[in-house]
Amino acid sequence: MNVADDSTEHDSDQSTRNRLLDAAIDIAGETGVQAVTYRAVATRVGMAHGLVRHHFGTREQLLIEAFRRAAIQDSDEVGLEANSIDEFAANLVPTLNNSRKRQLLQYDETTQAVRGNLPIENVRGLYRRYAAQVRSTLDNAGVPDPDGSVSELVFSALDGLVMQHMVFSDDARTSQLLEQLREVLRRLATNRSISDSP
Repeated sequence: MNVADDSTEHDSDQSTRNRLLDAAIDIAGETGVQAVTYRAVATRVGMAHGLVRHHFGTREQLLIEAFRRAAIQDSDEVGLEANSIDEFAANLVPTLNNSRKRQLLQYDETTQAVRGNLPIENVRGLYRRYAAQVRSTLDNAGVPDPDGSVSELVFSALDGLVMQHMVFSDDARTSQLLEQLREVLRRLATNRSISDSP
């Protein structure tokens, strides 16, 4: 086997894993993480259930990786890491409207982790990633955040806004609340500019 064959095999293997993870995300989003089984995932993609076990080993690992994939896709699409406050979370509403199943998986898995049924560190790690992306935006915008607490607070507000969007399904409401959050950040940036003036 040559290097090109290895690369093609790896790409195919990764494509299969992604299809399995996407199927797990869909199933969890439709009926909850309890419905995510090797058999259900395999049936969804038209493969033998042994292949799911081969790729993930355990159901817990399948759920962990599905959660991670959903969370990373959402944070990247939303635009948590931006060059300015105006660009911050610019795609929040469209992402929420187009990724409801991913949102439901994340809330369901978070609840399961809090109950001790799944590893909580996976959720904490992704929350830290979100906060780091927010902190990068705050740094770019000149919002002071020496200890990271402002970025943690902003992410907490966004997390609540996501849940409220799922409850109210009101794009205008979500957009208005997001703009209010941006206005608070603009004021923090302006206050820093004023305090930095001679």
